[in-house]
Amino acid sequence: MNAGTNTPGTGEQIGAARRSARVVLVNWKNAPLTLRAARSIAPQLRQGDRLIIVDNGSGDDSLDVLAAHLPELRALAGRPPGVGGADVEIVNAGVNDGFGAGVMAGASDLSEGALVLLNNDATVREGFLDALLAPLGDPMVGATTALILLAGRYREARDGEAVALSGNGPTRWVRLSDDEARAGLGTILVNSTGNVVDGAGNGQDRDWLCLASELDAPAEVFGICGGACAIRSDAWAEVGGIRTDLFMYYEDTDLSYKLHEAGYSVRFVREAVVDHEHAASSDATSPMFTRVNARNRLIVAAEHAAWSVVANALARSIVRAAREGFRGPAAHGIAQGIAAIPAALRRRHARRTRRGGAHLR
Repeated sequence: MNAGTNTPGTGEQIGAARRSARVVLVNWKNAPLTLRAARSIAPQLRQGDRLIIVDNGSGDDSLDVLAAHLPELRALAGRPPGVGGADVEIVNAGVNDGFGAGVMAGASDLSEGALVLLNNDATVREGFLDALLAPLGDPMVGATTALILLAGRYREARDGEAVALSGNGPTRWVRLSDDEARAGLGTILVNSTGNVVDGAGNGQDRDWLCLASELDAPAEVFGICGGACAIRSDAWAEVGGIRTDLFMYYEDTDLSYKLHEAGYSVRFVREAVVDHEHAASSDATSPMFTRVNARNRLIVAAEHAAWSVVANALARSIVRAAREGFRGPAAHGIAQGIAAIPAALRRRHARRTRRGGAHLR
């Protein structure tokens, strides 16, 4: 690799600073939210970069709204009419086949040095893109993942308060009003410093609800958080991109497994900061969320995880389904996941065979 010598847009670097990037934003029925994310990232684009906004078959006025703001976004990206600079485009996927399918539509014919994924309910802070891309100059680093903060400021919940965020610890948190936040009250909380997988195959945000002021996260991390990450284009091509059959959730965990199996590492970049409106583009309490998470956890574990993790994931899933009387969205998802395990194991075997029987990392 000869850093800094490749042609922007078709090679690995823009000048000596970083490689070129294609940023993909997936929209579904929320053009105003997507435009907010696009406005935050567009000024950080350089010549040779591209911003691709994929509409996943919204069926509302999203395409018209997004198209009406293309001149504004191109100007923010340094490309007013008739002048060179970063490009901004809209891709009409035509149908909602899920997050992975939207990403793959935006990543089609990838020629830039890296692919950057950004949730449409997130906004980036100054210096985000350069910082996120910098570690990809190391050929062993296949992907980077950002410091994702929860938008707004929070205080500890009082007894009896129903609207609260909670994690592994005893503390629950309530978001302050905008006026209280502007007054500097409360604290800033971490959403993610990358993804980790526990002994039952659960993909989780590392450092969820940690105090940002006390964060001490190492750069080494298992996986990317798909809400704000970058993947080297050669690594992306080698692992076949992101899978499209999960519809939503666990695609980033699956991709992280594949990167490790191909010999790449993932690096957390603290200087690449994003503010995330938690669950603004999806409902973490919906039956679909529950069903899809239960299903995809089993599928991804069966395809990639150590056998002890697969067994633990399966056992805990069956116990959970039994407690729910084998009814409800979680039990439905577990049944779908169990039914998909044979196919997952066949893919696992085929991949190991192609790699000469190398041990999964």
